[in-house]
Amino acid sequence: MAASTELAQACDLINDLGRGDSRSVLVQTPTGGGKSTLIAAALAAFAEWEVPYEQIQADQPVGLVMKQLSLGKLDAIVVVDDCDKLQASTLHQLVANRRKCRGIFLTATKVGSETSSALDGEYDHYLRVPHLDRRPDDLLLVAAMIWSRMSMPPLADACDESFTEVVLQGTYARGAWSIEAILTSMAELLETSGDLAGGHFNRKITSGDFMPHLLRLFREQTEQSAVAPTDAILVVEGETDEMYLRRAAELATEEQGWTLLDGLQIESPTGRTGGGSAVVDRLLDLRRDGIAGIGLFDRDPPGSAAMDIARKHDLKRYQLLPKFDPLDRGDEGALVEIEDLLPVELLSRYYQERPDLSAEERHWRLGRWRIVPLGKDKGDLAAWVCSVATYADLERYVYLLVVVRQKLGLPCPTELPDKPWLSRLQQRPADASQPSISSSAHPVDTDAAQHDDAQLDSIH
Repeated sequence: MAASTELAQACDLINDLGRGDSRSVLVQTPTGGGKSTLIAAALAAFAEWEVPYEQIQADQPVGLVMKQLSLGKLDAIVVVDDCDKLQASTLHQLVANRRKCRGIFLTATKVGSETSSALDGEYDHYLRVPHLDRRPDDLLLVAAMIWSRMSMPPLADACDESFTEVVLQGTYARGAWSIEAILTSMAELLETSGDLAGGHFNRKITSGDFMPHLLRLFREQTEQSAVAPTDAILVVEGETDEMYLRRAAELATEEQGWTLLDGLQIESPTGRTGGGSAVVDRLLDLRRDGIAGIGLFDRDPPGSAAMDIARKHDLKRYQLLPKFDPLDRGDEGALVEIEDLLPVELLSRYYQERPDLSAEERHWRLGRWRIVPLGKDKGDLAAWVCSVATYADLERYVYLLVVVRQKLGLPCPTELPDKPWLSRLQQRPADASQPSISSSAHPVDTDAAQHDDAQLDSIH
């Protein structure tokens, strides 16, 4: 697993300890980042080199080891996994007496300033290992190792490039544990579908095999962090709508300190069904169960039709605003889907980084762009956006959540969204009179009245 610089350094320090060099090593990494694997590697190395060691467990008595340390008579390396689970006084004593043994090797998820500042000697090493999401080489190796333990054909031979790309773009809150959950679920589906026969796959594994399981895991992880109890449910048309809104809520917490999901649960239709009609059906179910709910609908023909049905049933509803139409076609002609709330520059960047993909449509009107992704790419786009977007990129989704909370009567972290805020969030035209977003295909001008010769020359 030691592909990243940080883990390679940790392995070098294990080797130093095994050779008898005095070292004090603390490795900090998030959940699923490799702490227990490093501990297992260290114990195996010390046993092979016949170096004495004492392993401390946070849930077991540690009195004898600590007494020997205090007396300066411990001829062994002290090894502790998740040392931050020890009592604070025990950890402080262990660090203070680290010179009275052959060395220490510790791992932790969280490290207090008192501990980190104490490890400032010549032979002290405090390694901070980034989240697995930010260690691409480690991520791919971990995925390959987990896959091999399932008695599957080698992952590198079984998958194509699109699979590798989507794995690297994913977000894994629990590190290797998240990867294991996704690959296990994917392997089970591949076996039951008949794609694996006689120990061999009859086709390449693609991003399409991985993405549904990644989306489901993302949804489960964000649901676990939702604040209870739930006072109301926001029902959206699809899983990607849910992903954008949840990520926007997370960024709003980080940037503004707002808890937009406090008492509000976001829910999308299960399975492959979706769209406005599924939202209406779910809202009717919620009302029968006495649960407050509100539906969020696209501003397109299917979404408008569903809005009419919701209105007839007197259901709470909200439709994407005409102001978020990238082409600014006015209240009557506006067309807004959930991806239209993304900055057009961010959408363009997505396609620039994936030259093998192409948008379904690219529209240009009066200095404005609209890029429409293919349906099959929307899940991949959402996962990529959630991994790279800033608060400013997703502020339109934040605006929606604030409006929805106000309509449901839930406490709002800010005043009722006002016109200046909405005006600032409206997509702005490009400065130049010609297309500012590069495209492999000619743009489509959606306003026929603007097709004079001069503009056609500037477009092409």
